[in-house]
Amino acid sequence: MQPHCYDAVVPRTVDHDTRRSEIADAVLALVARAGTEAVSLRSVAAEAGISMGRVQHYFASKDALLLHALDRSHRRMEQRIEQRARSGPDTERGALATILDELIGAHPESRDAIRIHAAFAAREVDERARAILTDGDEEILGLAVRVVADAGSPTPEDDGYALLALAGGLGSDVALHGAPAERARRVLAAMLERLAPTR
Repeated sequence: MQPHCYDAVVPRTVDHDTRRSEIADAVLALVARAGTEAVSLRSVAAEAGISMGRVQHYFASKDALLLHALDRSHRRMEQRIEQRARSGPDTERGALATILDELIGAHPESRDAIRIHAAFAAREVDERARAILTDGDEEILGLAVRVVADAGSPTPEDDGYALLALAGGLGSDVALHGAPAERARRVLAAMLERLAPTR
């Protein structure tokens, strides 16, 4: 039997993780153009160039689509932070500065993640959704508290929290209201310098 005949009768192995990632990328593309309101099983199928049934095979609802896209964008954000951290100062302050910069939504995928996050923020979510939405928050807060404490802050818990709250507010302003990312970046960098001056 010729190889091409064998290929014709043996089904190819489907890489389910890759397929789910491709669908998630279609969700993120829709969110980037028109917000979370544009996401539906039908619109995602059209964006991904596959059948609606194929989308439903992997995701039963709009919420499931959005959560998977959010998780994927968070993973990519973590990868960007790790890559940037490797080329920056090898200090906890340097790591915090990189993380905070990502949180303001200067990168398009970070803005998409913030938009999806906001879509869930005003309603009740299940434990799985909550885990994704709060993933890493305590670790980042702990890092912020250590950095400002090392810089001599008399109230490191409050100041560390204030930094994260500022980053979150600026990120929402950029992602949801179109505020200039560079202005948000300057404001956040100035606050970090005030609370933890560069040595």
